[in-house]
Formats: sequence, structure tokens, C-alpha cells
Amino acid sequence: MALELDELVNELQTAQVAASADLYAMPATRGQVRFWSLDQLNSGNPALNMPLMWQCDGALDVAVLTRAFAACVERHESLRTTFLLRDGQLMQLIHPHMPVPILLDDVSGCLGEERRQSSDRITRDHAAFRFDLARGPLLALRLIRLNESHHLLLVTMHHIICDGISNGILMRDMLEFYEAGVRGVAPQLPELPIQFADYAVWHEDWCNSEEHERSLDFWRNTLGRDAAPIALPTDADAPEHLPEHKKNATGDIQTLLLPSDLTQRALAYCAREGVTFNVLLFTVFSAMLSRATGRRDLTIGSPCANRSEETEELIGLFMNIQVLRAFVREDMSFRELLDAVNTWTLAAVEHQALPFEDLVHDPYFRGDNSLEIPIFFLYQKSFMVARRIATAEGSIHITPLRSESPGAVFDMMFAVVDREEEGPRLQLEFNPQLHRMDTVRGYLRLFVELMQSGLEDPTTAVDQLPVVSDEARAVVGRGSSTHAPAVQRIAMQESTVDHQRYIAPRDVLERQLAEIWQTTLGIERIGVESSFFSLGAGSLAALRLVTRMNRTFSMEIGLAGLVGAPTIAAVAGLIRRRVSARSESSLVALKPEGTREPLFIVHGVGGNVISFYGLARRIGVDRPVYGIQAQALLPGKPALLRMQDLAQFYIAEMRALQPSGPYHLLGYSFGGTLALEMARQLRAAGQQVAMLGMLDSRTRKFDEEQRSGFSTQEKAHQRVDRLRGNTETLSVEARRSYIASKLHTRAIRYAAAAAATLGFRTLPAWFKDANEINLVAINRYVPKPYEGALMLFRARDQDFPNAALELGWKDVIRGGIEIREVDGNHERLFLEPGIDALAAYLNEALR
Repeated sequence: MALELDELVNELQTAQVAASADLYAMPATRGQVRFWSLDQLNSGNPALNMPLMWQCDGALDVAVLTRAFAACVERHESLRTTFLLRDGQLMQLIHPHMPVPILLDDVSGCLGEERRQSSDRITRDHAAFRFDLARGPLLALRLIRLNESHHLLLVTMHHIICDGISNGILMRDMLEFYEAGVRGVAPQLPELPIQFADYAVWHEDWCNSEEHERSLDFWRNTLGRDAAPIALPTDADAPEHLPEHKKNATGDIQTLLLPSDLTQRALAYCAREGVTFNVLLFTVFSAMLSRATGRRDLTIGSPCANRSEETEELIGLFMNIQVLRAFVREDMSFRELLDAVNTWTLAAVEHQALPFEDLVHDPYFRGDNSLEIPIFFLYQKSFMVARRIATAEGSIHITPLRSESPGAVFDMMFAVVDREEEGPRLQLEFNPQLHRMDTVRGYLRLFVELMQSGLEDPTTAVDQLPVVSDEARAVVGRGSSTHAPAVQRIAMQESTVDHQRYIAPRDVLERQLAEIWQTTLGIERIGVESSFFSLGAGSLAALRLVTRMNRTFSMEIGLAGLVGAPTIAAVAGLIRRRVSARSESSLVALKPEGTREPLFIVHGVGGNVISFYGLARRIGVDRPVYGIQAQALLPGKPALLRMQDLAQFYIAEMRALQPSGPYHLLGYSFGGTLALEMARQLRAAGQQVAMLGMLDSRTRKFDEEQRSGFSTQEKAHQRVDRLRGNTETLSVEARRSYIASKLHTRAIRYAAAAAATLGFRTLPAWFKDANEINLVAINRYVPKPYEGALMLFRARDQDFPNAALELGWKDVIRGGIEIREVDGNHERLFLEPGIDALAAYLNEALR
């Protein structure tokens, strides 16, 4: 024990960050957590994509283009980053390499309208690409060949790894690599001083500083209380006006170019008043919202770059959201509103580093004072510029085009994009299921006319600024109908408070859950019927809560599950439905329906069978499926220490359900070896084993042989890296708790090993840990030859990719081994998309 403690303490003290070509993990930023949380509610949600489209005219070299993008992926770590939730914390996983192919669609054989329709369909499909944040890559490329000298290049990134400025950086760097490639010269790009993960570490430190607290105080004082969201009136008949190809669309973009003479007058006015063009545009937008909704108290979100000199060349999610609260008094002039917006903006710039998530999840903004911001405004200089590249075959001209909207995230995203070649263009992203196109055009016309009126006479009251066009007047005429939602919001809050009367836990399970909720969320008392979403907790707290519940009750609830079961009572119901009614048995009915012989799936080293639910539900409707959970998990029973005894115990329970063969056995990881011993004993008893399957199981001898190639120093580094990865984000107190936990579990392992060495076959019921006991059992087990066949389902991504495909079973299995590879790694076999292929293989084997 003392030796183990010294080893652990020494590892903590000597852990160093070492340069390595291997994958490494860093904490995610608050902004990344926001997008990850949104994705969990709708996995692969295309509304979180940032699609781009470039027109390429000339002789395009696709091979050089592919290498150019590969060089960008090598240059920017964000482009080879995926995300993993570990112990309640979202981590960035930076991969050493990540291939990003370019899919080619050749429509050159199509004619006229058919070609246009085909390219439009491909463009829409690509904008709606569904990314897997855990697998990556989070950059998708597609090339449409219209003819030999005319291509459309589609580039889509997930917002979790990029922002608007990142789009321009990617295009610039890719074109630099492409031009260097076609000319056969070295690219002229400076070395990046840092990567996004370095910024993430710095920003996490900043979020724990006094400056962070001062910024939080600023926003509390500045935003004040009772900031109600703006409710835009919707068009009930909007879906009826959609063309056939947009019937299911949830996002669209309408634009309008500001007249050049109006732009020049606006810039001159800004120079005279000493304000930026952004402030003027934001003022006009505030006036437009007030006139369109009838609201005088406006709370508007505005993305800001949040970049410094060190980060201006990086691809990454630096963008932050600031909040403007503007009050448009009844007699307030356009110039007075401009001054108010300017004052607000100047003060906000000094506090732009505060993560938006910290603001909305601050206890000050809970309950009736919560910040709900469905309306956003953005002004930005265009990062996408046309470029001509000379090649040996002539030249190629690359021009950015307007891309498709993958889906509207907010009620209104109003942007002004200032392009060098044309000037400022208004751009309104909206949900076409809620707003007709003529309504959207009305908003854009209203903006232009209010800008014209305000510049002509800035002393005019905002309410009296002239509006002349029918489209703009139609929008203003809708404003009086938007007062009702604010009243409805107040009434809803009052009824919610009444609904949230405290209801105490009614049984042991609800008491356990209440303890978890209260300690995780930092709330002294939570009733079993109180909704999580009424408690003022944010996405980070939701992650911690879901992780603790999953770990405690062997569940896989997920954030979407929390939406469906947002109370303690509802979660307790989920847990009760998951637990087998036969609490004295290791058999868990995962899918008891069916008339054929059951499939029995043996647990992994951890002992539970929750991970098998998704697979069981994909097995044929006529085949029952039972999980075999660890005997060490059964209450009040001594834990068995030998694989042979475990197999005998599980066989007895199986035969109580199915007295005779044929038997179908499947084991995951550790469970594969145990299923082998069960099959051997069944055959020795004269029973037929129709199928023995293993899910990525390896022999102990195989593991030892593979690891024998590592030097002592490499093994030490692996232990240090593993320990550091588990503790680097923990406080000193949490690290002590971690060490204590490790010592406790290792003490059980040593006790179990000692008991087994002395000939004991069980451990007392009170001294049990399924994981440690199973490790002792398998480490003392030597499998005997098996005369039957084996179906081995092998994860494609292996720790030892060059090792034998049969994972060490060739010398044990005498009846032949059939191997099926499944996408994913050892821990992702039960997740999409691998689980679908696995189920298909299993159903085929079970026929």
C-alpha cells in the first residue's frame, strides 16, 4: 500500500508534457461545450454547420487540391480534432493525422436544367452533412464537376472547430498551398506561434482569474434585471409558400445589397460623429426591431471576434457572444440611440473575453432574470475574396459564392457582410417554416429605409422615422401584435413557480438521485418534480449531472435523455425500467420477446450490461436477448474468484431459462474469454453450442506479447500520461480523492489476488468490486483448447494495428475462426455507425 502511494505521488509530481506524435487530449472551451451540447440534443444537427462554396474556373488540378487541403489539416490542429466526454468534462482530442477526402460528383454529362438541379441538390445535401463529433473529421469536402474547366468546391466545417474568420483563413491557406503545389515551390506561410488547444488552456486559466470575476460583475451591473426575449411574429401559412425542394427546409438566407450612395453617406456620417460603421449598423438594427415588434426594451446578441495578435491566424472557435440591451424611449432620437449603442459597445469590448456561457449560467441570471436571446446581429468584413492563380495550363479563377443555409439556429440572424467587390450586403438567415419570404424582404427593406431616414435627419425620433415601401410598412404593421408574448412569458413563469412546489423524495432511489442533483448543481434542496431546466443550471452542469448519474446507475442517459426526463422522478422511472426484475439473478432481459433460442451476451470486465441494450434491440424480432451481468454485482452473495466457477454459475442460470441447447453465446472483451469457458463446459456436458461469438476479445498471452515490445521507459511514460490525463484538470483535493479511490480499488485487487493464491474461491459479499475481481479471475486463467468454431467481431481500430487479425485465438480455437471487422474502436462497438454493422453480422450468424 505504501509503495503504491509513493508511486502514484511520484507520477503526479514528475508528469511532464512531452512532445509526441500521438493523439493527446486538452479541455474544451466553453464555446465548444455549447455547440457539443446542442449537437447532443440532435446528433449531427446540420444547423451547426458552416458551409462554404467556391466557384473554380479554369484547369483545376484535383490531386494538388487534395494535397493543399491535407496541408491545411496538418497546419491547423483544429481540423484534426474530435471530442470526447470524460468524467463529466468535454475534451478535445487532437489527432496526429486525419485524412479528409474530397468527394467528386461529375455532372458534366447532364444538360442544362438537369445539370443545375443536380448541382443544387448536391449543394443542399452537403450543407446538411451530419458530422460525428466523436469520430471526425469535422471538415467535409466535395467537388462538383460541371465541365473540364468549371467546378464548384463545397467546404463545410462544424462550428465547434471554427468561426467566420476561420473560413477566410482556410481559404487563404489552401490557396497558398495550392499555388505552391502547381508551381512546384515552397508555400509562403509563416509558422503558427500557437495552436487552438494552447489558447484553450490559457482561456481556462483566465476563467479562474480575478479579471474573469470583474467582467462578470460588469455584465451583471450593465444588463440589470428582467431582460425579456424579443418575440417575432410568425407567418402561419409560411410552409404553404415554399417550393417543393424546400418543403422540409429549416433554414434559408435572403440578402439585399445596400445602395452604394447610402453606404458612402453612412461612412461620412460615422466620420463626423466619431463612431464606427458597426455601431451605426447596430443602431439601425435596434431601430428596426423596435419598429417591427413594438418593443422598447431590446436584448440582442452579437458575435464578436475575440481574437488577439497571437490567435489571428488560427482556425478555431474564438468567436464569443456579447449582449446589447438597448432602451428605445418614446421620444428618443436616432442620434440619441446611436450614442447609447456606442457607449455600450465601447464598454463591452473591454469585457469580450467573458464566455457567453458563464454569463447566461451565472446565478444572477437564473429564474425570472434568465437571459434568453433569440435575435442576433453581426457586422463583418468579408473574409472570402476572389483570387486568380497562374498555372502552366493558363490560370484558374476562384470566387466565393453564397452558400446554402443548413438550418436556422436562432429566430433571426441578421448580418451585414462587407465585401470589397460590392460593398455591404444585408443577409438575414431565418426559418422558412416560420416566416414567408415577403416578410423577410420586408425586414431588409425596413432596415434600408430607417437607415436612409436616420441619416437624413438624425434628430428625428426613432418612432417617427419615415417608412415608404409597402413591404417595409407591412412589417411595421405587425409590431403591435408582439406585446402579448411578453405577458405570456410572465404568466408562464408564475405558473411554473406554482408547479415547482417542493416534493420530497419518496424512496431510496429518489433520495440517491436528489443527493446527486443537489451536490452536482450546488442547490440545497431540489424536489423530485422540479424540472432541471427551471433550476438555472447550464450545459456544463448538465454534463456533470448526466455523467454522475450514468456512472452511479450504469445508465447512458445523454443530454437528450435529460430533455425527455427532466425531473428526479422521471429519471428514477428510467432507472427502474432498466433494472431486471430478477434481482437475484445475473440474467438481464434485454429483449425477452421472441420464440427462438435466446442469445446470451456476457458482460465485460466492469460487469454491467447496459451497453448491450442498443445491440439487443437490433437483433431479429424472433430472437430473445439476455445479458449476463457480473456475479459480483449480485447483492449479498460472495464473489467468485475463478473463471471456471463463474462459467458454471452462469450456465446454471442459463439452463434455468433454457434447459437444453442449442446455445448461442456472445462475450464482450473479458466476457469473450468467459463465454469460451462456458461453451467448453456446455460441450463437455453434451450440450450443443450453435454459436460462440466474441466482441473484440483478446487472449491475455496476446496482450502480453504485444506490450513486450515496449521499453520500460515507454511503459513508464504511458503510465505517467494516463495518470496525468486523469488528474491534470483536477484540484489538489480532487487529486487526493482520485489517489484514495485508486488505492481502494487496488487494495481490493491485491486482496482478491492474495485470496486466490491461497486457494480461496470466493470473497465476502461486503468486499467486492466487479472490475478488480474479474481482472484477478482472468489473470489466473489459462484457456484450454476448444474444438468448436469462433465468430470473432473485431474492432477495426486496434491498439496494435499490425498485430494478428485473430487477436491471439488461433492456438486455442480448433474449429476455425471467422472474423468480421466493425468500424470503431474497442469502446465504440456499441455506438453508431458500428453497431448497425455489428447487428447485421450477428443476425446473419444467428440464422
